[in-house]
Amino acid sequence: MNNFVDYFYKMDINNIKYHDKYYSFIYKGYAYRLYLLDDNIDVNYMLNINKRLIGHTLTSEIIINKDHEYISSYGDKNYMLIKVFVSENKNITLDEINYLANSLYAYNLEINYGMLWSKKIDYLEDFINENGKKYPIMVDSFNYFVGMAENAISYFNNIVIPKDYRYVISHKSIRWDDSLEALYNPLNIIFDYQARDISEYIKIAFFLDDTSILTKLNNYLHINPLSLTDVKILIARLLYPSFYFQMYEDILVYGMNEKIIMLVVDKLPKYEEYLGTIIDFFRGKYDISDIPWLKKRSISLH
Repeated sequence: MNNFVDYFYKMDINNIKYHDKYYSFIYKGYAYRLYLLDDNIDVNYMLNINKRLIGHTLTSEIIINKDHEYISSYGDKNYMLIKVFVSENKNITLDEINYLANSLYAYNLEINYGMLWSKKIDYLEDFINENGKKYPIMVDSFNYFVGMAENAISYFNNIVIPKDYRYVISHKSIRWDDSLEALYNPLNIIFDYQARDISEYIKIAFFLDDTSILTKLNNYLHINPLSLTDVKILIARLLYPSFYFQMYEDILVYGMNEKIIMLVVDKLPKYEEYLGTIIDFFRGKYDISDIPWLKKRSISLH
């Protein structure tokens, strides 16, 4: 890839490293990431957001190649180079999530989690039916998490979204081991409900054993109060086990061992208690309904 970078970007390097999903190198004091693009990525949409965020945020910049194009093709593969401005050693915080979220807005979108999650379940059910013998651990845990997802769908479908709702900068995924770099990666940035990133942060806090999460949420709401609609969407997303379905992708697409699912399965009783506690926290501040199956499953996080 050294020659690839030299040819397309005129950067003479010899220290490129390969990671699971990208290549990395340092050039003139800046970190760069070279990503292999998915076939279904909307490049124009991503470029539009990136150009609007560059200059007043620390969003990584998509770099143009020698042909004045943003995609560099080699064989049948397409690559994109980004220049990174944040440290990969810094952790994601609610303050950073809020800062980026309020950097840019969009209106008149239609984001129906109920429909999207239902399609996800249908796809995974078809896969399990065809490949169940190959993935016994996934089969054993699948129905439980589908049940959680169906609860989330039901909850979301009862939320009335205002026609003038303001969508904010959000992310396709935030994982427990992500650094601040993932937050400012243009390939990860989308417009969505404000609750999306906050809910993922709360889920991650559980797996990081962050016992200060209620204090962080209280401080966040003191400065950035959420609307009742956003809190309801937040609860729906908390009920949706995104981390579990992300593991499916890690196993099926990136070839990881299916035993990674046990990291979640083994913690299910504690996770249910955690969700009950978080929802009780929001019920103490907003007029939201109980989640019957979580009503009695709460613990102290103070």
